[in-house]
Amino acid sequence: MGQRSDSRTVGLSLALFVVATNSFAQAPNRATRYLFPTDVTDARALWVNPAGLGAFPEASINLDVTVGDPGSSGKLRQLTFAFNSRGLSAGYQRDIYSDGQHGHTYKLGLATGQGGFAAGLTAALYRGAGSGTGWDVGLRYDVTEGLIVGAAIQHIGGPHVRDSTLRVTYVPGATLLLGHQHVGLSALSQLTSDGAEGYAFGARGTLGAGWKLPVGLLARLDTDGSLRRTGFVFGVSLGGEDAAGLVATTPGDVSSIDALSLYGVSTRRFARPRPH
Repeated sequence: MGQRSDSRTVGLSLALFVVATNSFAQAPNRATRYLFPTDVTDARALWVNPAGLGAFPEASINLDVTVGDPGSSGKLRQLTFAFNSRGLSAGYQRDIYSDGQHGHTYKLGLATGQGGFAAGLTAALYRGAGSGTGWDVGLRYDVTEGLIVGAAIQHIGGPHVRDSTLRVTYVPGATLLLGHQHVGLSALSQLTSDGAEGYAFGARGTLGAGWKLPVGLLARLDTDGSLRRTGFVFGVSLGGEDAAGLVATTPGDVSSIDALSLYGVSTRRFARPRPH
Protein backbone atom coordinates (compact mmCIF):
# COMPACT_ATOMS: atom_id res chain seq x y z
CA MET A 1 0.00 0.00 0.00
CA GLY A 2 2.85 2.37 0.88
CA GLN A 3 4.69 1.59 -2.35
CA ARG A 4 1.53 2.30 -4.36
CA SER A 5 1.08 5.62 -2.55
CA ASP A 6 4.73 6.52 -3.18
CA SER A 7 4.35 5.62 -6.83
CA ARG A 8 1.31 7.84 -7.16
CA THR A 9 3.13 10.68 -5.43
CA VAL A 10 6.12 10.33 -7.76
CA GLY A 11 3.83 10.11 -10.78
CA LEU A 12 1.91 13.21 -9.74
CA SER A 13 5.15 15.10 -9.10
CA LEU A 14 6.44 14.18 -12.55
CA ALA A 15 3.17 15.25 -14.15
CA LEU A 16 3.27 18.59 -12.39
CA PHE A 17 6.90 19.01 -13.40
CA VAL A 18 6.04 18.40 -17.05
CA VAL A 19 3.13 20.85 -16.91
CA ALA A 20 5.31 23.50 -15.27
CA THR A 21 8.12 22.92 -17.74
CA ASN A 22 5.80 23.28 -20.71
CA SER A 23 4.29 26.41 -19.21
CA PHE A 24 7.70 28.04 -18.74
CA ALA A 25 8.81 26.82 -22.18
CA GLN A 26 5.98 28.65 -23.92
CA ALA A 27 6.34 31.81 -21.78
CA PRO A 28 2.97 33.25 -22.80
CA ASN A 29 2.67 36.99 -22.57
CA ARG A 30 0.90 37.97 -19.38
CA ALA A 31 -1.78 39.91 -21.26
CA THR A 32 -3.06 36.60 -22.65
CA ARG A 33 -3.75 35.43 -19.08
CA TYR A 34 -6.32 38.10 -18.29
CA LEU A 35 -7.52 39.54 -21.62
CA PHE A 36 -9.68 37.93 -24.31
CA PRO A 37 -9.33 38.21 -28.12
CA THR A 38 -12.56 40.25 -28.20
CA ASP A 39 -12.07 42.67 -25.30
CA VAL A 40 -8.74 44.41 -25.94
CA THR A 41 -8.20 47.36 -28.29
CA ASP A 42 -5.01 48.98 -27.00
CA ALA A 43 -1.33 48.08 -27.38
CA ARG A 44 -1.82 44.82 -25.44
CA ALA A 45 -3.76 43.46 -28.42
CA LEU A 46 -0.36 42.91 -30.05
CA TRP A 47 0.00 39.84 -27.81
CA VAL A 48 -3.65 38.72 -27.65
CA ASN A 49 -5.39 39.40 -30.98
CA PRO A 50 -3.77 41.74 -33.53
CA ALA A 51 -7.19 42.68 -34.92
CA GLY A 52 -7.79 44.70 -31.75
CA LEU A 53 -5.06 47.10 -32.87
CA GLY A 54 -7.30 48.24 -35.73
CA ALA A 55 -10.63 48.30 -33.91
CA PHE A 56 -10.37 52.06 -33.30
CA PRO A 57 -8.04 54.80 -34.56
CA GLU A 58 -5.94 55.30 -31.43
CA ALA A 59 -2.48 55.55 -29.95
CA SER A 60 -1.51 53.62 -26.83
CA ILE A 61 1.46 52.41 -24.86
CA ASN A 62 1.74 49.59 -22.33
CA LEU A 63 4.30 48.39 -19.78
CA ASP A 64 3.94 45.17 -17.77
CA VAL A 65 6.21 43.77 -15.03
CA THR A 66 5.55 40.26 -13.71
CA VAL A 67 6.93 38.63 -10.57
CA GLY A 68 6.69 34.89 -10.01
CA ASP A 69 6.01 33.43 -6.55
CA PRO A 70 5.49 36.93 -5.06
CA GLY A 71 6.82 37.33 -1.55
CA SER A 72 10.21 36.80 0.02
CA SER A 73 11.22 34.34 -2.72
CA GLY A 74 9.65 36.28 -5.59
CA LYS A 75 11.66 36.81 -8.76
CA LEU A 76 11.18 38.89 -11.88
CA ARG A 77 9.82 36.60 -14.59
CA GLN A 78 8.64 38.82 -17.44
CA LEU A 79 8.95 42.37 -18.69
CA THR A 80 6.78 43.60 -21.56
CA PHE A 81 6.61 46.84 -23.51
CA ALA A 82 4.33 47.62 -26.47
CA PHE A 83 2.86 50.57 -28.34
CA ASN A 84 0.25 51.06 -31.03
CA SER A 85 -0.36 53.99 -33.37
CA ARG A 86 -3.37 53.71 -35.67
CA GLY A 87 -2.82 49.99 -36.21
CA LEU A 88 0.97 50.02 -36.50
CA SER A 89 2.41 48.37 -33.41
CA ALA A 90 5.65 47.04 -31.96
CA GLY A 91 6.54 45.30 -28.73
CA TYR A 92 9.25 43.56 -26.75
CA GLN A 93 8.95 40.73 -24.22
CA ARG A 94 11.76 39.53 -21.99
CA ASP A 95 11.40 36.29 -20.05
CA ILE A 96 13.64 35.21 -17.18
CA TYR A 97 13.41 31.48 -16.52
CA SER A 98 14.04 29.62 -13.30
CA ASP A 99 17.23 28.07 -14.72
CA GLY A 100 18.71 31.48 -15.48
CA GLN A 101 18.07 31.50 -19.23
CA HIS A 102 16.64 34.61 -20.85
CA GLY A 103 14.17 34.74 -23.70
CA HIS A 104 13.63 37.73 -25.99
CA THR A 105 10.59 38.23 -28.22
CA TYR A 106 10.39 41.10 -30.69
CA LYS A 107 7.00 41.66 -32.26
CA LEU A 108 5.63 43.87 -35.04
CA GLY A 109 1.95 44.28 -35.81
CA LEU A 110 -0.25 45.81 -38.50
CA ALA A 111 -4.03 46.11 -38.37
CA THR A 112 -6.89 47.96 -39.98
CA GLY A 113 -10.64 48.20 -39.51
CA GLN A 114 -13.80 49.48 -41.09
CA GLY A 115 -17.46 49.48 -40.07
CA GLY A 116 -17.08 47.31 -37.00
CA PHE A 117 -14.78 44.80 -38.71
CA ALA A 118 -11.04 44.65 -38.02
CA ALA A 119 -8.18 42.39 -39.08
CA GLY A 120 -4.56 42.24 -38.00
CA LEU A 121 -1.25 40.47 -38.51
CA THR A 122 1.86 40.21 -36.33
CA ALA A 123 5.35 38.80 -36.82
CA ALA A 124 7.39 37.64 -33.81
CA LEU A 125 11.14 37.07 -33.72
CA TYR A 126 12.41 34.80 -30.92
CA ARG A 127 15.96 35.04 -29.58
CA GLY A 128 17.91 33.96 -26.49
CA ALA A 129 16.15 30.87 -25.17
CA GLY A 130 14.12 30.78 -28.40
CA SER A 131 14.73 30.87 -32.13
CA GLY A 132 12.75 31.29 -35.29
CA THR A 133 9.86 33.44 -36.42
CA GLY A 134 6.18 33.06 -35.68
CA TRP A 135 3.10 34.73 -37.10
CA ASP A 136 -0.29 35.59 -35.60
CA VAL A 137 -3.39 36.66 -37.50
CA GLY A 138 -6.63 37.90 -36.01
CA LEU A 139 -10.18 38.97 -36.83
CA ARG A 140 -12.72 40.94 -34.83
CA TYR A 141 -16.32 41.88 -35.66
CA ASP A 142 -18.71 44.06 -33.66
CA VAL A 143 -21.97 42.28 -34.41
CA THR A 144 -23.94 44.83 -32.41
CA GLU A 145 -23.05 47.44 -29.80
CA GLY A 146 -23.34 44.69 -27.20
CA LEU A 147 -21.79 41.67 -28.92
CA ILE A 148 -18.26 41.20 -30.26
CA VAL A 149 -16.91 38.02 -31.86
CA GLY A 150 -13.40 37.31 -33.04
CA ALA A 151 -10.53 34.87 -33.27
CA ALA A 152 -6.76 34.68 -33.41
CA ILE A 153 -4.45 32.08 -34.91
CA GLN A 154 -1.17 32.01 -32.99
CA HIS A 155 2.33 30.60 -33.55
CA ILE A 156 2.03 30.06 -37.30
CA GLY A 157 5.44 28.80 -38.41
CA GLY A 158 6.13 26.85 -35.22
CA PRO A 159 8.96 28.85 -33.58
CA HIS A 160 11.18 27.05 -31.04
CA VAL A 161 11.43 28.13 -27.40
CA ARG A 162 13.58 26.16 -24.93
CA ASP A 163 13.66 22.91 -26.93
CA SER A 164 9.91 23.08 -27.54
CA THR A 165 7.99 23.99 -30.67
CA LEU A 166 5.09 26.37 -30.14
CA ARG A 167 2.07 24.72 -31.71
CA VAL A 168 -0.35 26.52 -33.98
CA THR A 169 -3.27 27.49 -31.76
CA TYR A 170 -6.73 28.72 -32.73
CA VAL A 171 -8.36 31.05 -30.20
CA PRO A 172 -11.98 31.97 -31.01
CA GLY A 173 -13.85 34.10 -28.52
CA ALA A 174 -16.82 36.35 -27.84
CA THR A 175 -17.67 39.23 -25.52
CA LEU A 176 -21.12 40.35 -24.39
CA LEU A 177 -21.32 43.96 -23.23
CA LEU A 178 -23.95 45.05 -20.71
CA GLY A 179 -24.81 48.15 -18.68
CA HIS A 180 -23.83 50.75 -21.30
CA GLN A 181 -20.70 48.67 -22.00
CA HIS A 182 -19.47 49.02 -18.42
CA VAL A 183 -19.74 45.25 -17.88
CA GLY A 184 -18.26 42.62 -20.15
CA LEU A 185 -18.69 38.84 -20.14
CA SER A 186 -16.18 36.94 -22.26
CA ALA A 187 -15.31 33.39 -23.25
CA LEU A 188 -12.65 31.75 -25.40
CA SER A 189 -11.40 28.33 -26.39
CA GLN A 190 -7.87 27.23 -27.28
CA LEU A 191 -7.77 24.67 -30.07
CA THR A 192 -4.91 22.76 -31.68
CA SER A 193 -4.79 19.92 -34.18
CA ASP A 194 -5.40 17.55 -31.25
CA GLY A 195 -8.63 19.25 -30.24
CA ALA A 196 -9.56 21.59 -27.39
CA GLU A 197 -6.63 22.42 -25.12
CA GLY A 198 -8.61 24.63 -22.78
CA TYR A 199 -11.33 27.19 -22.20
CA ALA A 200 -11.59 30.46 -20.31
CA PHE A 201 -14.52 32.44 -18.96
CA GLY A 202 -14.24 35.95 -17.59
CA ALA A 203 -16.07 39.03 -16.38
CA ARG A 204 -14.95 42.61 -16.10
CA GLY A 205 -16.66 45.74 -14.88
CA THR A 206 -16.08 49.43 -14.28
CA LEU A 207 -17.16 51.25 -11.15
CA GLY A 208 -17.59 55.02 -11.30
CA ALA A 209 -17.21 55.41 -15.07
CA GLY A 210 -17.72 59.16 -14.66
CA TRP A 211 -15.15 59.50 -11.89
CA LYS A 212 -11.72 60.97 -12.36
CA LEU A 213 -10.24 57.58 -11.41
CA PRO A 214 -12.73 54.85 -12.31
CA VAL A 215 -12.12 51.41 -10.79
CA GLY A 216 -11.89 48.35 -13.01
CA LEU A 217 -12.40 44.80 -11.72
CA LEU A 218 -11.86 41.51 -13.51
CA ALA A 219 -12.07 37.81 -12.78
CA ARG A 220 -11.35 34.83 -14.99
CA LEU A 221 -11.55 31.05 -14.77
CA ASP A 222 -9.31 28.85 -16.92
CA THR A 223 -10.03 25.18 -17.55
CA ASP A 224 -8.51 22.30 -19.47
CA GLY A 225 -10.19 20.64 -22.45
CA SER A 226 -12.46 18.68 -20.09
CA LEU A 227 -13.61 21.84 -18.27
CA ARG A 228 -11.61 21.00 -15.13
CA ARG A 229 -10.41 24.24 -13.58
CA THR A 230 -6.70 24.95 -13.97
CA GLY A 231 -6.39 28.51 -12.76
CA PHE A 232 -8.02 31.74 -11.65
CA VAL A 233 -7.20 35.35 -12.44
CA PHE A 234 -8.17 38.38 -10.36
CA GLY A 235 -7.40 41.99 -11.23
CA VAL A 236 -8.06 45.58 -10.26
CA SER A 237 -7.17 48.82 -12.03
CA LEU A 238 -7.43 52.56 -11.46
CA GLY A 239 -7.92 55.15 -14.17
CA GLY A 240 -9.48 55.54 -17.59
CA GLU A 241 -7.32 56.66 -20.52
CA ASP A 242 -4.32 56.48 -18.21
CA ALA A 243 -4.66 53.39 -16.05
CA ALA A 244 -2.55 51.23 -13.75
CA GLY A 245 -3.54 47.74 -12.72
CA LEU A 246 -2.58 44.71 -10.68
CA VAL A 247 -3.32 41.15 -11.83
CA ALA A 248 -2.85 37.99 -9.76
CA THR A 249 -2.97 34.43 -11.10
CA THR A 250 -3.53 31.34 -8.99
CA PRO A 251 -3.68 27.58 -9.59
CA GLY A 252 -7.05 25.87 -9.85
CA ASP A 253 -7.29 25.22 -6.11
CA VAL A 254 -6.46 28.87 -5.30
CA SER A 255 -3.84 27.60 -2.86
CA SER A 256 -1.34 30.35 -3.66
CA ILE A 257 -0.54 33.25 -5.95
CA ASP A 258 1.84 31.96 -8.62
CA ALA A 259 2.43 35.32 -10.32
CA LEU A 260 1.63 38.98 -9.85
CA SER A 261 1.69 41.57 -12.63
CA LEU A 262 1.78 45.34 -12.39
CA TYR A 263 0.87 47.11 -15.61
CA GLY A 264 0.27 50.57 -16.94
CA VAL A 265 -1.52 51.54 -20.14
CA SER A 266 -2.11 54.96 -21.66
CA THR A 267 -4.58 55.36 -24.54
CA ARG A 268 -5.72 58.24 -26.74
CA ARG A 269 -8.52 57.64 -29.22
CA PHE A 270 -8.67 59.93 -32.25
CA ALA A 271 -12.33 59.36 -33.08
CA ARG A 272 -15.49 57.81 -31.76
CA PRO A 273 -16.10 54.08 -32.29
CA ARG A 274 -17.07 53.28 -35.86
CA PRO A 275 -20.85 53.03 -36.44
CA HIS A 276 -22.32 49.59 -37.01
